[in-house]
Amino acid sequence: MTGFGELVDDLDDQVMASLSDELADYLSREGEVLALKVPVIVEHDVAREDRGDAFTLVRTVCVQKRLLTPYDRKGAFRMVDGDWQIDGVHSDDGSLITFYVVP
Repeated sequence: MTGFGELVDDLDDQVMASLSDELADYLSREGEVLALKVPVIVEHDVAREDRGDAFTLVRTVCVQKRLLTPYDRKGAFRMVDGDWQIDGVHSDDGSLITFYVVP
């Protein structure tokens, strides 16, 4: 019998297969490859609140959290246009996690 967690993982696999923009390598803060060819959803020009009323437009990367093992919150993603360092967490529902990233 399939458990709920496995069903969620299967659904996330299907979502990422249809919505992902590219495959990226996940790196540790030292640049060691932790995961190869992870499907990611990339969003450009996402508004990020800075100190009160100011907003900055940033890039976000959404990925299945279970694929980031081991997890390095200061890691990076190696994508087609270069390495993008994790700057913070935009959202995390326990299954999908979205990071703010900077070049």
